Amino acid sequence: MKRSFDMTRSGTTEWSETTARLNKVARSRGFSGRTLLLSAAVGFPASIALLMLSLRSLDGRALHESLHSANPAVLALAVCASSLVYVVQAARWRLVAQPSPPLPFRRFLDWAVGAIAVNNVVPGRPGDLLRIEWLSRAAKMPRARALASVVVDRGLDLAVLVAALAFTYPSVGNAHRIDHVGVVALLLVMLAGLVVIGAVAYSRRARRAPVGRLRSFVTNVACEVCSRVRGWRGVAAVMLSLLAWGLWSASAWLVASSVGIPLTPLDLLFVTAVINLGVAIPSSPGFIGTYQWLSVWSLGVLGVNHTSAFAFSILMHAAWFVPTTLAGAVLILRKCPPLVAGLIADRRSQGNVAGRVVALPRKLPTADAVGARAKTRR
Repeated sequence: MKRSFDMTRSGTTEWSETTARLNKVARSRGFSGRTLLLSAAVGFPASIALLMLSLRSLDGRALHESLHSANPAVLALAVCASSLVYVVQAARWRLVAQPSPPLPFRRFLDWAVGAIAVNNVVPGRPGDLLRIEWLSRAAKMPRARALASVVVDRGLDLAVLVAALAFTYPSVGNAHRIDHVGVVALLLVMLAGLVVIGAVAYSRRARRAPVGRLRSFVTNVACEVCSRVRGWRGVAAVMLSLLAWGLWSASAWLVASSVGIPLTPLDLLFVTAVINLGVAIPSSPGFIGTYQWLSVWSLGVLGVNHTSAFAFSILMHAAWFVPTTLAGAVLILRKCPPLVAGLIADRRSQGNVAGRVVALPRKLPTADAVGARAKTRR
């Protein structure tokens, strides 16, 4: 019992320290309740508007028939493929983070899935902020290194998706409908290139004369980013990124096949790039509305009818949203029993200590009290 009490108290203390640090880091990064409200104020109207656009002139009866005719076995395979994406991404993050001493792969998988689950239900997408804090605490790693690992991790996704869009752009039909997509892709490529070049140049220059706390932090992040994309680790991280998005494309192909949408490999790459780059648009938690519009638009460019495209958007969205949200709930429930038990134990111990403190003067009067009583009697 005593050992269990100590474990629950230590779990509660660790949870409290984690919460305090998260609040401190969130405030230092400008992420607060005001940020959540602003994100919700911008994201929810945008999601509603895009959802209404994707629902316009939709045949509800045909949509019901399309969803009802989907092959459950094929959809189950699609869920498995989309779930493997997060396994590969967690392995890539562990490779990029280089914790010392090494942390088990399961920790990175829990953090990756937990961050996605948080983004599914909380406005502002604070999942990556949590990833930074979790890694920094568990590995006892400076936050600059933890931040650099997440920057590289997300940057690899961006690079692969932009490359996929650039590769498939010339071969996609209805080119007049995607001219603005090409412009956006070009801007993203230029932005990513400028970030990498700027990080390299700044890291070399700042090593000579770092001045100030902010500059020192940015310098450390830039140096860590550069060190994580060099050598065999960088090559392996790129290969894992290609594998992850290949699995996502396979999941999309399975979902499309289940509703009777024929897609070529180039079509799959185009849809993968458009949907996953487009979710950067401010939206509600879980990209509800945004995801539907991006799916309908990208498949519409390929000549897919509106009903089938919307059915694809629902099933593809559910293929990753439901598993990650449920997995996040399981992770939270795993933390709740020790937390609740620790809180109850702390309250009981505080109540017992308070009772003893109150009863102590009655049993053991102080020397001053004894002297005062003696004078009164005289």
